[in-house]
This record gives sequence, C-alpha cells and structure tokens, in this order.
Amino acid sequence: MIRALLALLIVCATAFPASAHRLKVFATVEGSTIRGYAFFVGGGRAALVPWAAKDASGGTLASGTTDEQGGFSFAVPPPPVSDVTVTVDTREGHVAAATLAAARLGGTAAAAPDPVPARAGATAPAGFSDDAAAQADRRLAATVEAAVQRQVGPLLERFEQLETRLRLADVLSGVFLILGLAGAALWVRGRRT
Repeated sequence: MIRALLALLIVCATAFPASAHRLKVFATVEGSTIRGYAFFVGGGRAALVPWAAKDASGGTLASGTTDEQGGFSFAVPPPPVSDVTVTVDTREGHVAAATLAAARLGGTAAAAPDPVPARAGATAPAGFSDDAAAQADRRLAATVEAAVQRQVGPLLERFEQLETRLRLADVLSGVFLILGLAGAALWVRGRRT
C-alpha cells in the first residue's frame, strides 16, 4: 500500500513540471504589423528560438529568431490574405502555434458587412460623390478597427497569461486529492483487518 502511494506521489510530482513548462504563443495585429511572443506556462520567455509564419496553404510568409524577450514581428501579408499561423519551436521538444484569422488581418475569409448601410433614397452630401463617401466609410471603419485592437490586444494578452498560469489552488487541489485517496485506501485496509 505504501509503495502504491509513493508511486502515485512520484507520478503526480513529475506531471506538474511538464504542465508548468508548456510553451505558448501569443500573437496580435497592430496596424500593418503582426507582433507577439512565445512564453512558458509558469514563467519565462522563449528567447532566441526559431519561429515561422505560414499561410493557410503552408507557404512561409516570414521567419526568424525570437528576441531576448521571446518576441517576434513581421508585416501583415498583402491581399489576398488567408489565416496566418505563427509556430515557435525551441528545438528541445517544445512547439507551440497561434493562428490569426484572415478577418483580423483585413482578409476576405469572413465577409464583413458594409460599415454604413445605405438608406433607401439617401444621396451623398453636396460636393461628395458616392465613391468619396464609400472611401470615407472605409477609412472610418479602419480607424475604429485600429482603436479597438489597441484596447483589446492587451486584454487578450492578459487573458492568455491567466488562462495558462499554474495556480497554487490547482497544486493544492492535487495534493489534497492524493491525501484523500490515501486516507480512503487506509480506511478500507483498516476495515479488512
């Protein structure tokens, strides 16, 4: 019985570091640049390791080595844009990827509605052609999109970090589960004698 508990404890002790050392990639669009970084769950950045950005067909768009902070950046590919997947490989058994949808890059994968729907019977203001009004609408939509991205980007980054962080409560839950199972096993053993 003691051997079984010891074996269970060893298995659990070796499982936690594997989870705490998992590699993750965070990527976001900032204007005409895709920026991001690679980090290990539990802390630390994946510095000076290779990364590659590929389109949906597997063609390489950009590649390089992460900086001292695990960061990378490259230009948003020109149209037609497809989904972009950034993969980081530490060459030590840790590989992670993040995919940015074409809609976030200004692509056509997701059909975007007209930012300002035309009203029935509406005409362009005096001195404003329909084409100029449409261009103004597109510029306004791009400005709003950039402003929203600046506000949402840090929130997405924080969410990613919190989602993958190994919490003390998770570790304590595992320890108390083991202790509870050991107590139940000892109780059953005591009832048999």
